[in-house]
Amino acid sequence: MKRHSEVVDLFVPWSGLVIGLLALSVAHQFGSDGTFDHCRSISPIPLSIVSILAIAATVAGAFASWGVFSKEAETPTRKIIAAISMGTSAFFILAMIFPIIAAWVIPSCFQ
Repeated sequence: MKRHSEVVDLFVPWSGLVIGLLALSVAHQFGSDGTFDHCRSISPIPLSIVSILAIAATVAGAFASWGVFSKEAETPTRKIIAAISMGTSAFFILAMIFPIIAAWVIPSCFQ
């Protein structure tokens, strides 16, 4: 059985990808439920707060991956995984910024 520190060390290059994907899923699901189920009562403020918290979690995951990418002692495989993880984190952040803008620009129940 692997020790906790070994598991964390194996996860760190993947953290931007995994945390970003989970954060995007939560932000998207919250926005979808809020828009379609409660469009008369939901405001852009809770949608923006959840999205901003999800963006913060994604940035934290990307910084963890950056730590692996910037070390000279890391193997090329771990550096490639970390680079892909940081790139997908940037994509996930972009995917979370657009709904924030839409929540403030498009009137509620516009569908």
